Amino acid sequence: MRKLMCLVLCFGSLISSEIALAFKQGKAKAHVGTFAYIDFLGDSTFWDLGASFSYQSGNFYGYKFLASAWFNPPLYEVNRGFRDNKTWFEITELGINFFNSRLNLGFDAGRFAYRADWVDNYVQGLSFFHTYSPFISYGITWINQSALVENYQMTGFRRSDNWLGGVLIDGQFKIPNTIIELEPYIYSVANMFWAPAIRTKATFEFLKFNSDLIWEGTLLSYVAYHNREFRGSGILFWSDLIYRDRLRNFDAGGGIMATNRNGVKDLAVFGQSTQFENIDGMLDGGSTSLYAFGKFHFKYDISLKIASRLTFVGENNLFGLEARAGYFPIKKLELGLDFLMLAGYKTQNKQDHYAMRAFLQYHF
Repeated sequence: MRKLMCLVLCFGSLISSEIALAFKQGKAKAHVGTFAYIDFLGDSTFWDLGASFSYQSGNFYGYKFLASAWFNPPLYEVNRGFRDNKTWFEITELGINFFNSRLNLGFDAGRFAYRADWVDNYVQGLSFFHTYSPFISYGITWINQSALVENYQMTGFRRSDNWLGGVLIDGQFKIPNTIIELEPYIYSVANMFWAPAIRTKATFEFLKFNSDLIWEGTLLSYVAYHNREFRGSGILFWSDLIYRDRLRNFDAGGGIMATNRNGVKDLAVFGQSTQFENIDGMLDGGSTSLYAFGKFHFKYDISLKIASRLTFVGENNLFGLEARAGYFPIKKLELGLDFLMLAGYKTQNKQDHYAMRAFLQYHF
């Protein structure tokens, strides 16, 4: 009995020391800064301070602990400028990541960063992923809540109409000896919709120029329902053509997004990963959007991201422009300026939007 107790105590001491070592070997990141938002046509002007902190522990038998938080005290606002765009405080990550390199499988649980076509930024839930072979991988993700948290916006974690949230099941299949990848997925949010889709990707490599030409196309079917009653179906076609130059460090491309007359209006309830922050009108019924975009990096740590679109929906011919410029005068200190616009509304219930943002942030 004494030997057993000694073994248990030694084992417990060993485990606790390894856990302490994993936390000691963890990595922390942080930022502090200030942010100003000027709305030229509305009343959303505000100015605030911002700070974030994140921590990831070292590896403990494949497990890692994640935690991060954002804090944004407002300094000035016009009417509800700050309150309509941000919350004061949010815990963005609080969970566990596990990965087994021998079996190539793992999971995230709790609050963690996640990105898919129609899910973006941070989610609360559970995500399992497995690479079966160099040609086949898949994942299953349950999303209870999601949050968009950046220096320009903090929505806070929010759920859909139903506490069950959403489920995303996706797979990636690389066809051997070809440049083609197939990515089917099924996305469903309880009491709102279910949407099966197929995404195809082809990458043409130009080794001589150290660049790639990438084509991506998605066809999605959308079935809306509420309280078990059918509320209509829709179709979404989405295609991008991207030229990526690794030598000169820029991406440039264009694309199209189109819906049938019923649209897919609730598809972005947990976020989206298009080239645009504001996708108003792009998911409405009978909508066609043509767009172009680019991401450029210049000398002296200057960057520019720009995206423009024409969206034809009903009586509205919308023109959207989003541009972001960044500059690092010294290492880890970033200055930025954004411009956003969406114009062309003819309906009375919506109005054009023009805004400018400026920020200063230091990364630790």
